[in-house]
Amino acid sequence: MREVVTMSFPASSEYVRVSRKALEVFLQTKGLDEADILMIVLGLNEAVANVIEHTYKYDKSRYLVVTWEWEENECGRKIHIMLRDFGPKVDESKLVSRPLDELRESGLGLYLMRKAFDRVEFDKRVESGNLLHLEKRL
Repeated sequence: MREVVTMSFPASSEYVRVSRKALEVFLQTKGLDEADILMIVLGLNEAVANVIEHTYKYDKSRYLVVTWEWEENECGRKIHIMLRDFGPKVDESKLVSRPLDELRESGLGLYLMRKAFDRVEFDKRVESGNLLHLEKRL
């Protein structure tokens, strides 16, 4: 069984909550435990917030597309989230998490995404903008 959900929304902080809640409700219908749901939703939250802040610089005229694919078969279950933006290419060499013992309000988004997902990867085939793949096997 395969299900696909796609959302397109402006680069505005209120839509971070909308995308987070939509994914949370979807995952609840799949019977995931609350700990898994929390981590997956937190990972999406960080990814979307990073695009709004770092790629779009809070430009509300820009938009993002989030798609998730749910797969369930005899081999198991998997959620694959794709986050598409249309901003400047991300320089992956500059993507580093800050040390965990350094006290600051921000800077743990990449760390949290890597904790939440088995795969965190930018699609190199995309010519303009960015396509981030977040995947979790359950």
